[in-house]
Amino acid sequence: MFETFWVAPYDLRRDFPVLVNFERHARHASVLLGKIDFASASGAQIYELGKTVAALDRAVRQIAEARLFSPVECAEAQELVGRIRNALPAACAAGLAAALSHDSE
Repeated sequence: MFETFWVAPYDLRRDFPVLVNFERHARHASVLLGKIDFASASGAQIYELGKTVAALDRAVRQIAEARLFSPVECAEAQELVGRIRNALPAACAAGLAAALSHDSE
């Protein structure tokens, strides 16, 4: 995600609130995706991740509305967030299936 909206240290866009907001949500989503074990994730962890991905989606839309980056870059970022959002139910289902099969043993 960070490569899509990369901003040089001297670029004035770096301080725009919508970009700061995006970076915060992107970092949080990255940490949660790396930290959560979907095979044993709690409902609270899944809820927090879903909430974070929704916030990341809103942040990308705000960047697109502010026209800080090209429409192509914004579309790429929206596609990446969409892939994460669409993968969550499958990951959660796989984790639930693994937990159920483990419990039956």
